Amino acid sequence: MSVTQDTINRIARELFEAKRDVYTVPYVSPRLPERDLDAAYAISAEFAALRERELGVKRVGRKVGLTNPLVQQRVGIDEPDYGIIHDDMVHASGTHLPLSRYNHLLIEAEVAFVLKSDILEASREAVEAAIDYVTPAFEVVDFRYDGSVGQIVDTIADNAGCSGIVLGEEQHPYGEVDLTKVEMVITGGDTEITRGVGSNVLEDPVNAVIWLAETAIRTGEPLRAGEVLLSGSIGYIEPWPADVECVATITGLGRVVATADSKG
Repeated sequence: MSVTQDTINRIARELFEAKRDVYTVPYVSPRLPERDLDAAYAISAEFAALRERELGVKRVGRKVGLTNPLVQQRVGIDEPDYGIIHDDMVHASGTHLPLSRYNHLLIEAEVAFVLKSDILEASREAVEAAIDYVTPAFEVVDFRYDGSVGQIVDTIADNAGCSGIVLGEEQHPYGEVDLTKVEMVITGGDTEITRGVGSNVLEDPVNAVIWLAETAIRTGEPLRAGEVLLSGSIGYIEPWPADVECVATITGLGRVVATADSKG
């Protein structure tokens, strides 16, 4: 069973309209061969292209997902995935996110990397040399499906669940902090939501960037200077509580703050 371009375009259009108008659609996996990652990424690419053509947004970064074995176990997946970050998806720390813009908002915290140069070689040395700084970040996770993330092809097709990012208050040169040993805690008001250590992310968050760089080069879309790269959740992905200030702290890197506003 091969997937036609018409099917790819049709599914991408469904996901684009569901995101734009905030509603859910059925899983796409029944219409794809089992674990056809190429088809799922083709849908994701067309989904992103539709946003760029019809909304005028521009790509400013990429995210790696499913890098934490705890998260992989929870959803039954054993490999990372990636998605696109557009300029309308980037928020500063302290932002209020209107819940009316999302289906089922989820929260996760991670290390974000910002590049100072293109990455045209996926060696560790080349990747590390291209990193300008690191900062804490929330990923704003939301799916176009009514339920769990589904199969990996559902997740990938839907931009790996990425609906936005919130960037932290501090910027630190790469190498200043040992990212394998950082500790992350998310609190919502006085309640702890999740916690974890940096080594949960492929043993070292920079390994997620190396994986992404290799994948991006292989697919002909290498990582570029200025891009923001999310390396994957350090803790669990959890429901985002409404109307309380959520704070993620990462030792040595500072914090990121955001509120999901039920009145917005």
